[in-house]
Amino acid sequence: MSIALLTEDEFLHNNRITQQQWQASPITWSTLKAIGLCHEQRTEALNLTAESYAGIIQQCSHVHSVRWRVKNPQHLMEKIVRKTQSHSVTFKAKYLGINQYNYDEIVTDLIGVRALHLFKDDGLAIHDYLISQWQYEEPPVFYVRSGDDEVFAKLPKDIKVKIHPAGYRSLHYVFGSELQQRRIFTEVQVRTIFEEAWTEIDHKIRYPNFSTDEEICSFLLIFNRLVGSADEMGSFVKQLAIEAEQRQHTLIASQKITETESLDVEELFLELERKSKKQHDSQLVIEQLRQRVMQLQADKEVLQKSMYSNMLASTTTVAPRCYKASELLDK
Repeated sequence: MSIALLTEDEFLHNNRITQQQWQASPITWSTLKAIGLCHEQRTEALNLTAESYAGIIQQCSHVHSVRWRVKNPQHLMEKIVRKTQSHSVTFKAKYLGINQYNYDEIVTDLIGVRALHLFKDDGLAIHDYLISQWQYEEPPVFYVRSGDDEVFAKLPKDIKVKIHPAGYRSLHYVFGSELQQRRIFTEVQVRTIFEEAWTEIDHKIRYPNFSTDEEICSFLLIFNRLVGSADEMGSFVKQLAIEAEQRQHTLIASQKITETESLDVEELFLELERKSKKQHDSQLVIEQLRQRVMQLQADKEVLQKSMYSNMLASTTTVAPRCYKASELLDK
């Protein structure tokens, strides 16, 4: 329903605001409706700003997914009623005197963007990315559950830590930008996917009917702790995967070294075989040469003996002939 057609009674009924709560707020219906109408008229322009923020945040490699919304005009009006009840736990003094001309300076979540990530330690990397893109209007706030003390030491000094009574865990940022000559704020929330699921369920169940129901709140707190355990398990599994990958790399490197060393040993064996074969061939040639030399020596000896025998034979044959010749001369 358009805010222009909305009546006071319809607003109170739609948002489950009792007459007692309505009377506890100092804001008038005319002022509240004027704020809602102004915001409704600016919704399209705010959507463009929201899309711009979402597109830039999605570029961060540690972000799994991004959700965004522009605050519903009636939800904005209901929030103002809650924040202006002086005796309520939700009361904030800065909301007193709010009107259609200054509401966008007071309400910092007219645009809401949620950056969801898988593992808890991705949050700090996303923090670094966000502050590199925009200057925050106020220090970031990290809402934690009581007992989450171990996260404090890891946080940058510019992040404030607040214990959330419902066990809500999320990093909150407020960034400012100029829109149609008016400064507009965007709230960016960074949380794990598990926390997002719990937050959605908690908000759906708890508000607006069971925010004071002790039994339901108790079970929601148990659910919250299960979500925290799931986040821890996610981080544990991630670390196991990292260590398994490191072991695999080490094993592969070791196998490569072993293969290289095996190739080196094989090459050494081949070289040894080549040298052995070469040495064997050399020994064979040497042996052949030795045999050849021995054969030559034997042949030489045979030749010498043959020549000596021939000389002896020749001497025996010629001598008698010479003797006979002398005998002839004597005669």
